[in-house]
Amino acid sequence: MTQTTTYVNACDASVWLDNSAGTITDISGSSNNVTMEFIQVIGELSTYQQKWPVRLSCRKDATFTLNAVYSTTADEAVDILNDWFFATSPGLKTFTVYVPTKNVGSDKYSGEVVLESLSIPVSADEASPIPVTAVLRPSGAWTRTVNAT
Repeated sequence: MTQTTTYVNACDASVWLDNSAGTITDISGSSNNVTMEFIQVIGELSTYQQKWPVRLSCRKDATFTLNAVYSTTADEAVDILNDWFFATSPGLKTFTVYVPTKNVGSDKYSGEVVLESLSIPVSADEASPIPVTAVLRPSGAWTRTVNAT
């Protein structure tokens, strides 16, 4: 096989999350890492006199880890995450990641998510911006499509 010429990097990826008003908002400028872990739930069966199990798959799941920098501007990543966590009824939000860019033809990963955890480590001896980590879990189907807009 010849060397690929269609490789990409994530420098221009685009990350979007609903704000408290339910408007999908670009949080790329205050986010710096998204890990999308897709999981296929597998069951297995072993029988006597067989050394290898038989496996079947049934459901799918995912975990999304969003890293952002703590900032004080409204509708940036941490503001939206804090509003979401401390809301009386947190609910679901639309989360979308475009790779490698938001341009037509890019991959668009999107669905409804719930905020599972929000980590804000505040250290007196750290001069760098505060790194914030949120773990998001999908509720319902998650899609991967080609961006057409």
